[in-house]
Amino acid sequence: MSASVAASLEHQKLAHGLMRKTKASYLAALILIGSLATASFFMLSSVISANGQKTALIELGARQQMLSQRILLSATEAYTADAQWLRTQARQNLKTSLDAFLANEQILRNGSPDARSPLHRLELSEDATKLFNEAPGQIEASTRILTHTVNSFLDLLPASVSAEMPADATAHFAALRLYIAEKARREYETLTRLFSSEAAEKGAAVEKIHLTVFVLTLLLLLAEAVLIFAPLVRKVVSCTSELLRARDQMTFAANHDALTGLYNRAFLNDYMDTALAAARRKGEKMAVIHLDLDHFKGINDTLGHAAGDAVLIETAKRLLANVRDSDVCVRLGGDEFTVILTDVSSEAAAVEVAARITAALKQPLEFSGTSLKPSASAGVALFHDTTSTISDLIVNADLALYRAKAEGRGGYQLFAATLRDKFEEQANLERDLRGAIADQAFAVHFQPQVSLQSGKVIGVEALVRWEVDGRNVAPGEFLPTAEKAGLMPAIGRIIFAKAIHTASAWHRGGLDFGRLSLNVSAHELREADFASHLLALLKTAGLPTRLVALEIVESVMLDDENSGIGLTLKRLRKAGIRMELDDFGTGYASLSHISANEVDRLKIDRRFIRNIDSSPANSKIVKAIIELARGLGISIVAEGAETETELSFLHGLGCPAVQGYGVAFPMPGNQAEAWLAMRNTAPKRSSKGNVA
Repeated sequence: MSASVAASLEHQKLAHGLMRKTKASYLAALILIGSLATASFFMLSSVISANGQKTALIELGARQQMLSQRILLSATEAYTADAQWLRTQARQNLKTSLDAFLANEQILRNGSPDARSPLHRLELSEDATKLFNEAPGQIEASTRILTHTVNSFLDLLPASVSAEMPADATAHFAALRLYIAEKARREYETLTRLFSSEAAEKGAAVEKIHLTVFVLTLLLLLAEAVLIFAPLVRKVVSCTSELLRARDQMTFAANHDALTGLYNRAFLNDYMDTALAAARRKGEKMAVIHLDLDHFKGINDTLGHAAGDAVLIETAKRLLANVRDSDVCVRLGGDEFTVILTDVSSEAAAVEVAARITAALKQPLEFSGTSLKPSASAGVALFHDTTSTISDLIVNADLALYRAKAEGRGGYQLFAATLRDKFEEQANLERDLRGAIADQAFAVHFQPQVSLQSGKVIGVEALVRWEVDGRNVAPGEFLPTAEKAGLMPAIGRIIFAKAIHTASAWHRGGLDFGRLSLNVSAHELREADFASHLLALLKTAGLPTRLVALEIVESVMLDDENSGIGLTLKRLRKAGIRMELDDFGTGYASLSHISANEVDRLKIDRRFIRNIDSSPANSKIVKAIIELARGLGISIVAEGAETETELSFLHGLGCPAVQGYGVAFPMPGNQAEAWLAMRNTAPKRSSKGNVA
């Protein structure tokens, strides 16, 4: 073998050795980088998983705070309930909230049984465990006290709203309201802050470790295989960004509403203290505008929650568009919003903002091809002195909002001291009404209805009367308050019982009164046992159903039969009770309901009868109603006939019957009985004679 060949073989041997060493070095570098990258990836995945667990813990802690407040709210509703169904519902809500509270605490202590939950196999930190078991926190002890107090309150709470509230129930409620529920909320607030702090600390430590790993990886990539590790670098960056975004999202979620992006109630509670102190220190005025969307439930019920969410999101946008950057917009929950105006120059400026907001919220918006027409009511209250408190400011705004809704919705009201006086006056009236219901202090007066042709009595209408401290309270004064407070069913049953008792005595004595007309509201008709109760009253009193009629207003005819009103009316009519449509001509009843199959008599509203002889328009309307009823085979009664001229004019139009002061005033039962007895024994009047 020549020297050249030997040298070539040696070179080849050295080249192959170098290649093997290069490949081995390259493979070792790849293994090292791969191991480093894999470790980094799994570390980040582990951190993200732990971050998800911390996020779930923070949410669970926030939910416990909300449930503690819901427990207090449900207990308050149960304690102050003025209707049986309200107390029953509140009791159920209280029990449900307590069960949810205890179930969540079990998850915090033992982890979730759901393997898919981030809280599965949960292990709390030493600090978190101390908050459960050691002073001063002792969440576990507070939970036992809360559970004992709520259960004791439920056991002592009377099932009936008419029963007297035991002193022990009041004591447990006071303890729950003044200390226990708030202590539980604050302890869980502390626990939530601990979870947030732990998440932040862990995130910071991981960021430092990850930075080191990232630099080493980058150096190795530059030295050996930049192109190989480029996808891994992108994955690492992606994981880092995800971790940072998760941290930012936790911070944002703690103070913002998830749907609208506005600040939430938790932020408002902290902000108001600071803002009010700053305004007091600087001598500035600050205003609170409390808003509530009108008829929002109807949008959810008819178009679905997606439409409701769209309205809430658009409301938030319009709020932000109509205030300054320095002002604060908050979604309190549901369809309630609050706007905090800082450094307001005057009441007029605050009112101007409220007017601008309510006008903007009235603008239509499109949703899935449907045009929605939202609106909102607003209450405005100002802070401008050293005596105002946060509670005063919020209560004043609420009172102004309540007034705005009472004025017809869609507008705004500025708080004034008279609103508080009015509120107290209504509260006193409502309290007196409840006392009158308990004492059955309502009286019944009867107003006759007579035929214009024969002068014969065709019926009597039962009317409610109420006397307080020697003063007759007008029905128009107390009935609206009773309706808002949900007291109409109770008042109606008292009036029904007394009127039916009187009419039954007349019937047994052979006194002809035509038929007894009873006014009934939609609230009463929605009572599940209304028909059974009325029929039982009539059966017990011995008054035939053919001698009884129910007077309903036109809006009741349009009520969805799913509410039960339609079925109730059909059942009563089938039993022989007549139906009369009251105040006809002033509502919006569909003519499809005006038939002899659903209505026995129309009562023309008194507004068309007053001065009918001098009002051609009213005369034409009344004549048209008479002709309509005659064509459909339905009876007619004209209400409010007060003068001889009006009676004669109605007779000339062919009106068959009247009711009003021109015939007789409403009378107590004994006077009505004497009037009817005299009427039955008196000679019949001619068709053109005086019916009074």
